[in-house]
Amino acid sequence: MKIGIIGAGDVGQTLAKLWTQAGHSVILSSRHPETLESVIQDLGPTAQAATVVQTAIAGDILLLAVNYATIDAALAQMAPHVTNKIVIDATNPLRYTDEGNLERVIGDREIAGLVMADKLPNARIVKAFTTLWTGYLQQHAHRPYPQVAVALAGNADNKPAVATLIKDAGFDPVDLGTLTDSRPIDPPSAIWNQVLTADEMRSQLAQASQLDSV
Repeated sequence: MKIGIIGAGDVGQTLAKLWTQAGHSVILSSRHPETLESVIQDLGPTAQAATVVQTAIAGDILLLAVNYATIDAALAQMAPHVTNKIVIDATNPLRYTDEGNLERVIGDREIAGLVMADKLPNARIVKAFTTLWTGYLQQHAHRPYPQVAVALAGNADNKPAVATLIKDAGFDPVDLGTLTDSRPIDPPSAIWNQVLTADEMRSQLAQASQLDSV
């Protein structure tokens, strides 16, 4: 599979490495692809660099992994080229305040996956790879059983391909349901930035649901 990665930061580079090791081809995007030469050399012959537009066109499936502060610019370039393509939304709706704290940039009752589906209405959005810090992805990929869980949510037809990529990256996919059900993937939540097995994740979610219903 040829995976187009929109965003060449820590998340994009980490997953590019894991997926090339699993036998996939990857395209890393940048406004200046030439600056990724050393990264591409390290990834090997199944990796290449391209612009956002070129990546969106060429990728069989896309990973959106840009900083939320720059997301509108990336989406404007992607949007004409993602019709009926699966886009894995790995972004978190967060920004740093002047004091250096993280804060949500969407409403507390809004769900990031649904917000993204509104921004890219012609794409097939699946939310995944948002709950683990990059260092955890690097440290725990392909951990011996039980593997670390990665949650995903989206339309049923779109999730099998993403679940396969989660497994290929060395993690255990946990299906949360549709994008409407994906609020636990967004910060803050009971599973956000927690290193959990699938059973632990389901237990955390069940406990949080019980508390919410009280």
